[in-house]
Amino acid sequence: MKLTICWTARGRQKRFYEDICRKFGIPSYMSVNHETPCDIREEDMSLLRECEKRGFLQIRNK
Repeated sequence: MKLTICWTARGRQKRFYEDICRKFGIPSYMSVNHETPCDIREEDMSLLRECEKRGFLQIRNK
């Protein structure tokens, strides 16, 4: 599923950012608007939504 991740202040902390990128296969690229376009598997979406609830990122469908 193609979507855009917008990193919040908490999610941009190096420790969380690297772990989340590694777990979901998100590229390490981040735009000046703190967004990263990515392709997430359907089976990983529930865990990614949990990361969103905890305030690490925002999921945007662009």
